[in-house]
Amino acid sequence: MKRSFNNLKIVLAVFALSLAVMNTATAQCTAVTKEAIKKLTVYTHTGQTNSAAISGGNKVEMHLSFYKGLNYKLQFGADAALGQYTFRILDENKKELYKFDGGSQADYFTFFSNCSQELIIEISAVDNTKKGCVAVVVGMQAPKTGGNSIRNL
Repeated sequence: MKRSFNNLKIVLAVFALSLAVMNTATAQCTAVTKEAIKKLTVYTHTGQTNSAAISGGNKVEMHLSFYKGLNYKLQFGADAALGQYTFRILDENKKELYKFDGGSQADYFTFFSNCSQELIIEISAVDNTKKGCVAVVVGMQAPKTGGNSIRNL
């Protein structure tokens, strides 16, 4: 009886520790997401927020929907522990539309959506030994009259 009580205490301690670690990671991603939302500036936040933890050279894939006839801004955010990251934008057939390889860090991507579509955003850390949280938030705006100076997708 005493032995099973000790085992129960160990299990509860491990469970509590795992909850604390998950809570810290969630709070970290929430802070990164909030900071990215602030950078949308003149774009209206659509409510689409996506965040994930990257570790050990893994990449994350996010599927986002866009509607015809609107300008969009994908605002990226990452915590400092992750360092630089790369991202690719793919169509639903996995055809690469845009690729950012790092270098001078781009933290946003703007485009005009020519059609209603789902795009795939693929993000990975430049340094495979680092881990951290990344976030992508989506902003939109009605196109301005006259010429459109941003990318068409």
